[in-house]
Amino acid sequence: MKNVTMIGLLFLTSLQSMAQAYTPVNENRILVGAFPFQNFTYDARSAGLGEAGIAISPDANSTLMNPAKLVFLNQDSTKKKKNIGVSLHYTPYYRNLISGMNLYALNLFKAKEKAAFGLGAKYFDAGNVAIYGDNRAFIKNFQSKEFSINGFYSFKLRHNNSLSVGLKYIYSNLSARSITQNMTTKPVYAIAGDLYFYHDGRNTKKRWLNYGVSLSNIGGKVSYGDYNKRTFQPTLLKIGAAQNFIFGKKQNVLMFTVDANKLLVPTPSVRNSNNEIITGRNEENITGIGTIFQSWGNAPNGLRETMREITFSFGTEFRFRESLYARAGYYTQNKRKGDIHYFTLGLGGKFKVFGLDLVYLIPNKLNKVLSNTFRISLNYSLF
Repeated sequence: MKNVTMIGLLFLTSLQSMAQAYTPVNENRILVGAFPFQNFTYDARSAGLGEAGIAISPDANSTLMNPAKLVFLNQDSTKKKKNIGVSLHYTPYYRNLISGMNLYALNLFKAKEKAAFGLGAKYFDAGNVAIYGDNRAFIKNFQSKEFSINGFYSFKLRHNNSLSVGLKYIYSNLSARSITQNMTTKPVYAIAGDLYFYHDGRNTKKRWLNYGVSLSNIGGKVSYGDYNKRTFQPTLLKIGAAQNFIFGKKQNVLMFTVDANKLLVPTPSVRNSNNEIITGRNEENITGIGTIFQSWGNAPNGLRETMREITFSFGTEFRFRESLYARAGYYTQNKRKGDIHYFTLGLGGKFKVFGLDLVYLIPNKLNKVLSNTFRISLNYSLF
């Protein structure tokens, strides 16, 4: 039943966005998009920094947060053998609520002096789900799953700047083909694009500032079945900065970083029992690409509500002799737009060409369902 409850809430919330039916389930108008697994944090290093990672120093995990950083991994193009990397990531998800739900990611890349390219995959195993139809009639058990495959190309610009472009294929099958209230659900296929920017501020000084921006999951609307309405892909804007300080001759580095995140999907309008709009804009008239701009001005309560939809990630990392890492972070949402808050603690180690990162999540009392969440990342890179 726990599996049914969790998957049901996720799926029905998406259907609510498509059908725009009047319901008090989302009274605070929390933003909802398709494929939420696309915006999960998979790598343990960024997760240990409160899920901040757009502007932190490049490593083999950069393929997940900001692949534009990869061109700064290998500055010596003559060492042609030292320019490949791979990373593996695993997270047992919502273990206090559901058993068998896991996140996986795999990334391969090759980086040269002025360019980098690679492939990645994300897989969300939601476990075994019981599908119920009308009047709570049992239909079948189903192995719910979602995955994506992406490719990217990164290249250097002038003045220590870089760009990356990516394209991905997304597949989501949360309930197989089922009929509920005369509506048939189905698997979803989609194509989306990503854009990334990064500035590497490292120089001979004892302190420097990195910053970056990403716009991910750019694509058209999708439908989970034979509905008249479609829901938006989870286009996400991230803006981040990381201030670094060197201590001692061994180049121990202390870093402070912050990311601001905004899901660029329309804020749900306020509707009456006849499904008529009282306040806000009609989401039907906004396109999948248009939402990138119009999501900043369609909230029923104006700019104040739009600003509440921005979440923040804060993190700090201490790197000792290029081999040991200690991390801490904090993730926070506005209380009216999700009210999720938690601390993170992480450790990492680099052993020649291998790296290992671990993180443990510490939620507040309101988010106990996130307790016992941890992430593991293993990477191999010839840098």
